Parts: sequence; C-alpha cells; structure tokens
Amino acid sequence: MKGQMFAKIFEKRLIVIVGTYLALVSPVFSANDMTEESLFDMHAIMTDPLDIKVLGSTEKSGVIIEKLEFNGDTHNGKPVRIYGVLGYPKDAKKVPAIFWSQSGMYPADEYMPVFYGKRGYACMCVTLPHSIWNPNVPFDTKNPRDANLTHYAIVQMRAITLLASVPQVDPDRIGVGGSSYGGFFSSLIAGADPRIKAGVSFFAGGNHRLGTNLPQFTGLSSAEDIAVWDSTIDPALRLRHRNIPFIWGVASNDNWFYFPAVIKTFADFCGEKRLVIAPMWEHGFPENIDEELFSWFDIYLKKTRAPYNQPSALSMTSRRGKLVATWSWTGDNRITKADLIVSYGKVLPWRWWTFRNQIVFPAIIRGNTAVTEIPAPEPHLEMIVYGNIMDERGVVISTLPRTIIPKDFGILTPTTKKTFNCFPFPEFSDETLINMRRLGISYGEGDKEVTRNRRQSIKITSSETGNKQACLRFKLLGVPEHSHVLRLWLRADRKAKIRIEVTGVMPRNASSPVVSILRGVAEPSSMKAPSYGQDFLAGPSWKEVQLSCPFKGEPIEGYELTISCPIPGTTAWIEGISFEPIWRKF
Repeated sequence: MKGQMFAKIFEKRLIVIVGTYLALVSPVFSANDMTEESLFDMHAIMTDPLDIKVLGSTEKSGVIIEKLEFNGDTHNGKPVRIYGVLGYPKDAKKVPAIFWSQSGMYPADEYMPVFYGKRGYACMCVTLPHSIWNPNVPFDTKNPRDANLTHYAIVQMRAITLLASVPQVDPDRIGVGGSSYGGFFSSLIAGADPRIKAGVSFFAGGNHRLGTNLPQFTGLSSAEDIAVWDSTIDPALRLRHRNIPFIWGVASNDNWFYFPAVIKTFADFCGEKRLVIAPMWEHGFPENIDEELFSWFDIYLKKTRAPYNQPSALSMTSRRGKLVATWSWTGDNRITKADLIVSYGKVLPWRWWTFRNQIVFPAIIRGNTAVTEIPAPEPHLEMIVYGNIMDERGVVISTLPRTIIPKDFGILTPTTKKTFNCFPFPEFSDETLINMRRLGISYGEGDKEVTRNRRQSIKITSSETGNKQACLRFKLLGVPEHSHVLRLWLRADRKAKIRIEVTGVMPRNASSPVVSILRGVAEPSSMKAPSYGQDFLAGPSWKEVQLSCPFKGEPIEGYELTISCPIPGTTAWIEGISFEPIWRKF
C-alpha cells in the first residue's frame, strides 16, 4: 500500500513540474543535420508514463533507500522496465538531487545513494538493460536512434524524470555525475538534458576520435561511421552549447579515455568549468581528488561551499637562456602548493598516451602566481606542460595543457643534462602503497624492517614447493621513441637469481579499421614487441642492477617491467626503481 501511495505521489509531482521543463527543450542543431536533437525525444523522455512500482523501502545511516521499477525506453513498441535505487535523507524536504551513472555500466546498488544521502542529497542510479541492447557491439551508425548508447542514455534520462518527481527533491537543483562509462554518460546527459544544473565526470569526456577504448567506438568500420558518431552520440557535441557548471577529473595515463580527448572536451565546453589532472594515474585517483569531484555539487546545487579557484592560462618565456612557465589564479581558497607537470616526447593522435611520462616540478608561489623553470634536455623535442595548484583542503585544479617546443621560444641548446625517472613510484612510501592499491596493482608486501634508505622496500616470497613463483609487474612510463635504462636495487635472503624483464607493449586496437584511420597508419600485424631480460644474482647485501632498453624503431606504446624470483622458498626485496630516458645529442 505504501509503495502504491509513493508511486501516485511521484506521478502527480511529475505532472506539476514537467511543463516548466518542456519550455526549455528545443533543438540545439539545425534540422538538416543528423545532430538534430530528435536523437533524444525530450518530450517523450519527460512526459511518457513512468508506471513506478516501489519494490521496497529501508533505512540505512539516516538515509531512506527506495528500490524502484519504472518504464524506461521502449523496445518493439513496449516499455522496458528498469530497476533503480533511490536514496534521500530521512527528513528530506526539497533537497538537491544527483543522478549517478554507474561505472562499468554495473547494476544499480545502494553505495552512491547512501553516500550522497548522508551528505544531504537525493541520489539515484539504475541498472541498464544489457539483455535488450547489447553493450559490446559497435554503435549503430546506420540507425543511431536505435543504437545501444542512445537507449542507455534515454533510460538514464527517464530516471531523471522520476528523480525530478520525488516529493523530497527540488527539481530545479538536479546534477549528474559518473565514473568511467558513467563519466561518458554524465558528459552526454549534461549536454542533452535541460533539467541538469551541474555535472561531474571521473575520467571520461567526448571527442572519442582523439582516443578511446570504448568498444562501441573502436568497433566502427569507416570514416563515415566516425562522422556519424561525432554528429550524434559523442558527449562533446552538445556540451559546446550548454552553459552549466561541470568538472572533469583526468587520469593522465588513462587506458580507457585518452588524455587529448577529455582535454579537448574541457577546452571546448562553454560553461563554468574546472579541470583536475592526476599525473601518472591510470583510471584511478588519490582520495583528495575523489573528494573534490564528489563535492563539486556542494558549490552549485547546495551553495554551501566557495567555488574552486580558477587558474589562468600558462605563460611561457625565455629568461637568461632558460624556459620559464608562469601561471596565476583567482578565488578565495588559499593555495598551499603549485606544481608544473612536463611530459616529454612527440605528440601524436592515438599514440603513447597510456605510457607517457609525467614529470612533476615544484613551482615557487608568489602571491597568486606560480613560476618555475621547464628543463629542456632536447630543444627540438615536443613536450606537454600544465600547472596544478592545490588549496588548503586538498583541492587540485589544473591549467589547460599546452604542447610546446623549446626552440620556438629561443631555446637552442639543452638547458639541463639531467635524466628524469619515468617510473611512477620512485619510492615505496605508505602513501605510494595506498595509491598502488587504489590502482589495482599487485605489488607483494611493504617492508619497513629490511630497507636500503630507511623508508620501505617491497618484499616478495616464492612458495616452498616452487608451484607459485614470486612475481612483480609494473607499468613503465617513458619518453616516446627514446632508449631507456632501468635501474633498481635488489636483495635476497640467500644467494638467488632474480629475473628482470622489460617488455614492449604493442598498440591497442591495432586491428580496428577506425583506429587505423585515426592513427594514420595500419600497425604491422607481424611486428613482435621487443623484450629485454637478464638474470641477476642477489644476496643478503643490497645490490644495484641495470638493464639497457634501446629503442630500435618499433611501433610500441611503452614497456612493462616484470621482476620474478624462481627459486623456491626465497624472499627478495626491491627498492629504488628508475626508468630513465637517454637524451639525444644535437
């Protein structure tokens, strides 16, 4: 009986508010263009009956959790029933609301509704009907209005229709957020749905022609398919015309959504915006960046927090033969740290992004300005540069990255002879080990007792029977088309051979026709990735070892490091890994 009453209240609320929103819905694009907004029939999305059924209600940590079923999109002329989870504070009255798009298109659960419910929001997520629309096939460019991603977006906007009708919700304060696939959809929905007042994306954006691993895109077959994608479903399309507050979190070495694609989405967006780039992270963030993304809605939906500081563009100048970067910022949050991040190496589409080096150089803060030198080991070498500022609450905001060549600023000779360590974890501190766990890296065990530098080593032990070999695997960031030298420190509890291998990683999606088109080259299918390996004898004393990794023109993305201990019952310790590029001489 309670569920039926709630359903009636939802539907009555919907009738009252929908008229307000329909006045906002109009085609953004010309009628002659495939991008005409009839891809999403907003009138139907906002007015078709939801036929809500409340399946159950519970309370957790002061949050009411409603499990619901409602009409999503239609299939073969019939409504598809969608399962959703809604959470809101126990005593909620006209609270702001967030539709959360699940990472990985995972089924709806209570986590985010409870998480945001405890923060004073209503929050809803849904289970997408994968059994009806296959998520793993390419986007249907012949009939984009019946394609998988189109239907999934409609289902989620139908959930926003439900969310807007909840009596506890203020329909004028609805935001959208999501992580990974959810970031794709939050970017798409923020551009398409006029009811959205603020948005957040973890990792994803639009401009997928600049790099993505979504199978819906990489499975396309032609330049014509790319054009249809760009003009119908790509999230960047509508965001160029949408003036709402939006923040993108970017993992610099993301393996799903390539750096240039998300940066371009941010650059072209016309609304109030911020960008946060986590250097050397792959599809994960440190906790402070997670928190600043989650808290974005406090600024624009709750209005309980000051806006994040806004950085200026980077300025480059030559001073006494050195290349210097300067940037400033406005805002009321006290900045406690500023870094310049430099990524050395040629910049090409679809190439080297997931293995690209990111070197952090601390900057000097003078008032609301930061300044630092950019070391230029090769004056003719392209590099990507951006600045990060951090405030006293741990909020990091990034400048728009720039691609530069030192010689264009009058730098004609190297300004440094240093090599830089491109291994992302040069020391194994507690913070590093926490971050490695957040990235899903299996690294053995931290050891503070057996160390070379009095901090922490990593320990691995092979089984006594020899049926389980101790092994570590790490991703090596590097400088494209350069040779490198691997160095690390080894120790073992007995004399034992430790195997060290550095193996090249071939480009992903090499067989995809559209990826070949966008890369501008078809990858040779017969090419084998280079591998450099050697056995090193370790013992009770620390020993530094070295392995050369010469570049010989192979079309590789980067390298992976494997350290293994094949001797049964042996414990080995590793410290001080470095992967240094060899700079070219001119």
